[in-house]
Amino acid sequence: MTYQDAVQYLESLVNYERCHDPQAMREVKLTRMRRLCQKLGDPQRRFRSVVVTGTNGKGSICALLYSMLRESSLRAGLYTSPHVEHLRERIRAWTRGPQAERAHQDDWISEADVAAIIERVASCAEAMRDESLGAPTYFEVMTAAALLHFSRIGVEIAVLEVGLGGRLDATNIVDQAISVLGPIDVDHADVLGNDPVKIAYEKSGIIKANQVVLSAPQQEPVLDVLRTVCDAQGVPLTVCGIDVGVTIHESSLEGSRISITGLRGRYDSLHVPLIGRHQASNAALAIAALEALSDTGVPYGLVERGLISAQWPGRLEVVSDVPLVFIDGAHNPHAAQALRETLEEFCQGRTIHLLMGMSEDKSIEDVGKIIGRIAVSVTCTKSRHPRALDPTELATRLYPFCHDVHVMSDPIDAYTYLLNAVSSQDVIVVTGSLFLAGELRAALRQAHVRPRRLPEIESLVT
Repeated sequence: MTYQDAVQYLESLVNYERCHDPQAMREVKLTRMRRLCQKLGDPQRRFRSVVVTGTNGKGSICALLYSMLRESSLRAGLYTSPHVEHLRERIRAWTRGPQAERAHQDDWISEADVAAIIERVASCAEAMRDESLGAPTYFEVMTAAALLHFSRIGVEIAVLEVGLGGRLDATNIVDQAISVLGPIDVDHADVLGNDPVKIAYEKSGIIKANQVVLSAPQQEPVLDVLRTVCDAQGVPLTVCGIDVGVTIHESSLEGSRISITGLRGRYDSLHVPLIGRHQASNAALAIAALEALSDTGVPYGLVERGLISAQWPGRLEVVSDVPLVFIDGAHNPHAAQALRETLEEFCQGRTIHLLMGMSEDKSIEDVGKIIGRIAVSVTCTKSRHPRALDPTELATRLYPFCHDVHVMSDPIDAYTYLLNAVSSQDVIVVTGSLFLAGELRAALRQAHVRPRRLPEIESLVT
């Protein structure tokens, strides 16, 4: 099997990232994933794991923890979803030792390894088609591939991001050492439920006996759920802001300078390059998870180097200084609120233009209420993703929150237009979808943003 064969096979599978089917998604059970991994020799049992869930922030926590692990002597792996630009970025591993020089894609799984791993997983997955459990999905195959790859290359610690929910997610076959729960709020309501308490029960399904459980600051009803589940499993709950201290000394477009009082020590004057005050809690959880993995404590230098080297593209990422351009994949109200607070802090007095594309299953009006009113204009577009909402419908639904709304179906044309039309002091925010963020990042990386030209745009007529 070649790399292209592997990609073609993956694209032939049922993929709920591309085709949202709430009823079918609710019926997926862990039994099938357990059977697939059993056929592969249960690779998830050959390394320690940290599993991270939450409505928002889980990817940042994973990225920060993995970046610090790269500064240790341990072989570390990272599994995240969805990918922003490339399939291979979902499965990463670092085996070169601490303080080695970093470069873009240097830890991504290779095309050759993708081909070999998917060929092995596919043979087991196809053998399951005649079983009553049915054929595994795209996400199940990708998760199994990550676990098998980590096992094969001798990963000692794997950081695994939950795909959706927690209780029935494919990653939940792992008996992890540490469970981390980022902020919990409403998203994927048609699958997980429409209030934070219901969602908290789903996400707390990753909590098991004999492990460390860490949580971000939560709404009190959510915290009550987490305490109840932890009590049932006989494990303590450590909460950021209560049991782990966080102090923000300075916050800017360069990131934040923070101090953390962790589980085993204090870490002063750390620099977190990820933008937004909410990243301080994410960093504190990542540090606490790292401390929990260690029997002897964590050197300050390891934490300092790991945090300052962390990257998490497409999340409040600055891609231009003049004009100031952010790319942020905020696609639910909680993430939109974090985006708004950051813009209000750093862009006060500046004119903000939104370039938005969203998936059809998202809470358009709830997101619009939060960020639409701080912008003077919204240009609606769409990614190539099958779930992308038609930009004309998006514009109609956002119009109540910002009356200067336009439609440009091609996101590269829309971005180029805005880049050339706005003042050098203005701010452009690309948001609403990680899929849109990924397409624009790829275009910028490959210099596909076109020279100045002013294509016609369609104003929304009401």
